[in-house]
Amino acid sequence: MSSSYGVGSNVHLMALQRKGVAQMARIEESVEIKRPPDKVFAYTTDARTWTKWQSTFPEAEQTSQGPVGVGTTFKGSIHMMGLTMKWTANATEYEANKKFGKTISCGSLTNQQHNTYDPAGGGTKFTIVYDMKVGGFMKLFSPMIVSSTRKALKKALGDLKGILEAQT
Repeated sequence: MSSSYGVGSNVHLMALQRKGVAQMARIEESVEIKRPPDKVFAYTTDARTWTKWQSTFPEAEQTSQGPVGVGTTFKGSIHMMGLTMKWTANATEYEANKKFGKTISCGSLTNQQHNTYDPAGGGTKFTIVYDMKVGGFMKLFSPMIVSSTRKALKKALGDLKGILEAQT
């Protein structure tokens, strides 16, 4: 599925874990950006830029010292569905200009985020995959959370494309 932003999407709802505690969902979004992978990677792994291209993030910062890599920690807040919630994250994968991942915790919601940066047509195909686990009372709202997250991510990738392609 594509939009005028060149954003592709793929959403998979996994079956409810009837015996378990949480409901899981996978959200995958991609965008082609006319910038090289190193530029897209540098911008999207810098927490100081996250509020610029992700309108649902009123605040985000790196909380550990040094360059970004496996083990780097972050914190911030997300505003979605009329609520603002605090989150923390820990980088779980890092391969310069190729992949970046983190585990994000926000109350009873855990999100394993995986970013990939693939050369494509003189630019970069940037893909974000969220493997979300919603537990506690929040699982009652899981379909709305997934829908809102997918919509926000699609918008964020369109905004990111606009910002990076406007840079010279």
